[in-house]
Amino acid sequence: MKTRSGDPKAANIKWLVMLALLDAAAVLLFVAPELVDAGKLAIMRAGAAAVLPVVVLLLTGLLSHKVKARLVYWKTANPLPGSAAFTKHAPADARIDMKALAKNVGVLPADPGEQNVKWYKLYRMVSDDPAVAHAHKLHLMYRDMAAMSLLLMPLVPAALWYFGAPPSSRWIAGGLFALQYVVCAIGARHSGTRFVCNVLAFHSTTKVKATPASP
Repeated sequence: MKTRSGDPKAANIKWLVMLALLDAAAVLLFVAPELVDAGKLAIMRAGAAAVLPVVVLLLTGLLSHKVKARLVYWKTANPLPGSAAFTKHAPADARIDMKALAKNVGVLPADPGEQNVKWYKLYRMVSDDPAVAHAHKLHLMYRDMAAMSLLLMPLVPAALWYFGAPPSSRWIAGGLFALQYVVCAIGARHSGTRFVCNVLAFHSTTKVKATPASP
């Protein structure tokens, strides 16, 4: 099967920018309204439309894929969702027949690292399936939202302090971003599990032949 030409991470940028805009509006209008008047707000809104996409790209690009996975799953060793594909996620999914899966794809490893390698190979074979691609897109979106929220959790209160906002505004802003981080991390976990299981559900019902490598 062919690989999808679209980049799911690039497609998610608009949602990350929308979250950043919502965060900025919440901080300015509800947390620290004393820092901006109506005229300044209009100017800042106009500038944000051009600047925020760059800021989002910089923030989400600061961290590697593995670091983002650690921030989502709160563990340092084998944090990728594929690391528990055959021992945890697949057996818990009612759509997946484990015997049929083993028959179609071969031995199902138990070691976390080997599980992730095996699962990734299976993913590459069905990456153009709509259900797989959609779950992948959602997982990347929530994962990057979680990473961005965590980075903003200290940065926004620091900026509020610099501009003279009262301590209560800084604490509220930090708390809001902490809550947003936890919610996004939970969303990334659920969508990551769905992503892993969608791949295995496909393979449990269909024996997919590997595409020969190009010369």
